[in-house]
Amino acid sequence: MPTIVITGCDTGLGVEFARQYAAEGHRVLATCLNPDTAHDTRAIKGNVEVMKLDMTDHGDIAALGRHLAGAPVDILVSNAGIGRPHPPFGQTDYDNWRRILETNLIGPMKLAETLVDNIAAGELKIMAFVSSRMGSIALNNSGGSYAYRSSKAGLNMMVKGLAVDLAPRQISVIALHPGWAATEPGGRVPVAESVSGMRGVIHRAGRHHTGIFQTYSDQPLPW
Repeated sequence: MPTIVITGCDTGLGVEFARQYAAEGHRVLATCLNPDTAHDTRAIKGNVEVMKLDMTDHGDIAALGRHLAGAPVDILVSNAGIGRPHPPFGQTDYDNWRRILETNLIGPMKLAETLVDNIAAGELKIMAFVSSRMGSIALNNSGGSYAYRSSKAGLNMMVKGLAVDLAPRQISVIALHPGWAATEPGGRVPVAESVSGMRGVIHRAGRHHTGIFQTYSDQPLPW
């Protein structure tokens, strides 16, 4: 069965990604910021390995690369990210902005560079990055959320660049919007539905789909 690497499996979408893939018999490497407190992930039945990964720590990313040295990886789901807080204009927390960029943008790029040979050796050859419609420049009609929006807009540009650069290696690179998932108060999309939908987009992503930005319900989003 395919091997799936998933980041951000401490809570929410990451836990559900690991649960759904494991339920189908896939080999899952679920990375967590703190494996000791990732009780829901550790409770998943199936072929699930839990490993520490702080997306802001390039040493952790390198350790993941060494752990997977020579092993094919079919799908990378880069899910780890920071969404809050959203201070208004005039109250910007620049240290936190840097932390958000390190987690949501720079870490995923380092991860892609580290695991590209593993993905190229896999059968499915897919890199999927959980983005957000809040990273869409065309859809920004409400302003605010500068740190989060800029991190996801940057991630989207990274996806487009990787799609071009990795096409010769037959790797598909896609950006996914999970919807307003019920991982926080007010979320309208059940987590299981969001993840199931994103998995559907991933598994329909052929070589000609590389570079797409899609919702969990398989609708295209403008950049």
